[in-house]
Amino acid sequence: MKPPHLLILGSSSGLASAHRASSSYLLDLDTQGIMIDCGDGATRNFLAAGYRAEWVSEIVVSHTHADHICGLPYFVQQRHLAKSSKPLTIYCAPEGIDALKNLLVLGHLYPEWLPFDIRWVPITPRTPWDTCGIQLTAFPTSHLSRQRIFAPEHGYPDPGDCYAFHVDINGRSLVYSSDLGSLNDLNSVPQPIDWLLIETTHVPLDELWPWAETHRVKRIILTHLSDEFDEAQIALAGKFPSISAVVAHDLMLIELS
Repeated sequence: MKPPHLLILGSSSGLASAHRASSSYLLDLDTQGIMIDCGDGATRNFLAAGYRAEWVSEIVVSHTHADHICGLPYFVQQRHLAKSSKPLTIYCAPEGIDALKNLLVLGHLYPEWLPFDIRWVPITPRTPWDTCGIQLTAFPTSHLSRQRIFAPEHGYPDPGDCYAFHVDINGRSLVYSSDLGSLNDLNSVPQPIDWLLIETTHVPLDELWPWAETHRVKRIILTHLSDEFDEAQIALAGKFPSISAVVAHDLMLIELS
């Protein structure tokens, strides 16, 4: 049995990149996989890495911004065309479930026509759930705070929460920040953190390094990157010798052991 791995399927920011797919990550748990977010280009990179779409049993959605979910219908379509009968579970904020169901129907991916069942599970913040031999816990972030005020005032459906995820894998912890309002959104996440997969678009790196040292982060993986991201900034982490930091790129494989 091979050790668990994290595969970076998409590492770009919300601004489309000519070189990167948008936000998507795969937990390779040997006999099955869990995808966290499913942005544009995720399916292509998933196949390029040698996986089959039907191998993924679960998809976890951090929030419904397009760069995090626009690849979802296409991924479901690949499972459909592969005639997979393996059920698929999709975790999402309660307010986002009907919208995602309708998005699949808009693409003629009717539940009655799919060869597999889709189980929709509303995420309950700060309540751990066990699946595929690991444990996940969602922590709300303030990334959608403006939308949560604007949407109901203008008659739009509530956009739901945005979540960071704490993943316990055989006693080791992986934290995926998703999009943040500020680093304070992660203060309630259990410490220490073995791997922090953190978006860079909304996080000043000069604030990240001291925060990471204070919160006992061992390894940092910088993701959600624009094409203009200056990788030289990572040298600043050298002032904090307890921290190891790398820049994510599509198809990067990280052993979680």
